Amino acid sequence: MTPFERPSGSSRDREKRKRTSGGHDQTVFVLRPAGPEDAETLAETVQLGFASFRSWAGPGFDPPPAVLERSRIREGLVHPSTWAVLALAGREPAGHVAFTQAREREEPRPDIPGLAHFWMLFVRQPWWGSGLASRLNGLAVDEARARDYAAMRLHTPAGNLRARAFYEREGWRTDGVPIPEPLLGLDLMEYRRDL
Repeated sequence: MTPFERPSGSSRDREKRKRTSGGHDQTVFVLRPAGPEDAETLAETVQLGFASFRSWAGPGFDPPPAVLERSRIREGLVHPSTWAVLALAGREPAGHVAFTQAREREEPRPDIPGLAHFWMLFVRQPWWGSGLASRLNGLAVDEARARDYAAMRLHTPAGNLRARAFYEREGWRTDGVPIPEPLLGLDLMEYRRDL
């Protein structure tokens, strides 16, 4: 378990930090590896993230069923190339990040040498703006680099301007070509970064 951001100083100092950090006190997030036993928690966070898509995709957006996400996440977490971290605020899940070996989109989906696929990064809404997403992104990038990947790629919805701006601030770049994603009923954008 690895905590990051430790509150320090008097209660007056903490209140000042809270007022100057977008309303967030410096929450202590405990970070730990995520495994198949965490699939339910990760799937719940993903579903909450998908529900937030309605703010830009419209009220008719219908995310994949939770049971499908749970199964997909559990399968992904047992893959030997998968690395995943769960962030907790106290006992409450705050977010998670995961990457795995990148593969081609078309069957038979061979591995793409030297490329990590940034599989998912979700932060629950109470911790938006807390710095947790940047921290999780940085941990994943550092771990992919340590595993000798040359680059990483990710896919995020084309219409999710908040997520796209975040990734661009974090050093990711896109070619701007939308990729249809039938499972979500949305176009995705591919982003990459060299390691």
